[in-house]
Amino acid sequence: MKKVFINNIGRRKFLKTSLSTLAFATLPKISFAQSNPDVVVIGAGSSGLSATAELMQKGVSVLCVEAMNRTGGRCYSDTSTFGIPIDIGAHWLHGFSENQFAKFGKKHKDKFKIYPEDAPSVVYDGKRKTEATELWKIYKQLKKIKRRSRADVPFITLVPEKIKKNTWFDTAASMVGDSRDLDNFSPHDDNVNWYDPGNGDGLCREGYGSLLAYYRKDVPVKLNTIVSEIKWDGKGVQVVTNKGTISTKACIVTTSIGVLKAEKIKFTPPLPVRKIKALDGVSMTYSNRVLIQLKKKFYKAKKIKNDTWFNTKCNSNGAKSPKTYYGSLKMGGSDVSLFGMSGQFAKDIGEEGDNAMIDFILNDLKSTFGSKFYKKYFIKAKAIAWSKNPFTLGAYTGGIPGKSNNLRRELRMPVGDRIFFAGDATALAFSTVHGADRSGKRAATEVYTSI
Repeated sequence: MKKVFINNIGRRKFLKTSLSTLAFATLPKISFAQSNPDVVVIGAGSSGLSATAELMQKGVSVLCVEAMNRTGGRCYSDTSTFGIPIDIGAHWLHGFSENQFAKFGKKHKDKFKIYPEDAPSVVYDGKRKTEATELWKIYKQLKKIKRRSRADVPFITLVPEKIKKNTWFDTAASMVGDSRDLDNFSPHDDNVNWYDPGNGDGLCREGYGSLLAYYRKDVPVKLNTIVSEIKWDGKGVQVVTNKGTISTKACIVTTSIGVLKAEKIKFTPPLPVRKIKALDGVSMTYSNRVLIQLKKKFYKAKKIKNDTWFNTKCNSNGAKSPKTYYGSLKMGGSDVSLFGMSGQFAKDIGEEGDNAMIDFILNDLKSTFGSKFYKKYFIKAKAIAWSKNPFTLGAYTGGIPGKSNNLRRELRMPVGDRIFFAGDATALAFSTVHGADRSGKRAATEVYTSI
């Protein structure tokens, strides 16, 4: 593996001295009393920050408002729980060869270590470490079906019964659905609606969230500002918030599709039928994270290398939503490992609470590595259920089978030449941070030419 290995003490010292403020980047202070900006950008995730930066560069008066008390949206590095930046949302730099954040990080080598993902994979069948030949065989067969299909149908209907009956199927199924159960995954959305010039995946040792925060550190944002209504029945747009109403010529909506579908923001008059139909055709994925800090002796005893992919055999007996997870062990050379759960199972266990998610992972790790695993290796854990975050109501988007045709194109379309849309759901490389960033720039350009 071509990676830079640093000891944990050295890594912590480096991160604390050079990155302690990145995930909580100090933003320029702005006044909410800023009168009548030309454009209001709603949401300060990757797309909202991008749109704001682009409009600022073009000399447009713009105000970016964010409901949460921080920027970054679903791309955020937590620095408090483990003492170092650890991603609680987006983690992998997809489209790595052309990913603009990766290129930026490489130019700032004094602050970021950017590297291609080249991680080994470790699979356990019960307590036995295995080559998992049958798992990879099933996985490749499913990937082949996925890659070749353009059908807008539930992916599970394309899978031969012989494959479904394989004892490794549940494990493989959880690895190919992009955080969606196979009965809720449309290959059409993945193969027809998607476009990205880059390839491969990469990682940022200091956290994708930290990288995004530094990339957009000069973008002013008004935090804790919750938008409840967008009025476009007269001239211009009125953006109603918990801190007052803002009059503007146009707005860019970058909020999560989960929030829009839940009608947390009212549109007056209502959005056109075509837009509502597009929103009905997409849903948010359930992708939960459990981050666990383990003693260094665990990684040494098990000979775990940085960013190692980890899976255990799942025995859900063909359940629609397998009760399983994936792992990324020793993230960036740290003593923290990531464990992800997806699909309806993730939503259900997320509803039970953080302790239920943590216990599920720890119980499986004890089954794999022995009953003394907790006592010997465990330090602390943190659980994140994005479906319970009121400002996201899910992780990222996926087309609903049977409703994915022309879905993304319609989500991108403006309404009344005053309301524009950006965000991961509208991106060509949808459901990615770099795709969301590009969508913000696209929307800003559309606004600029219309006002």
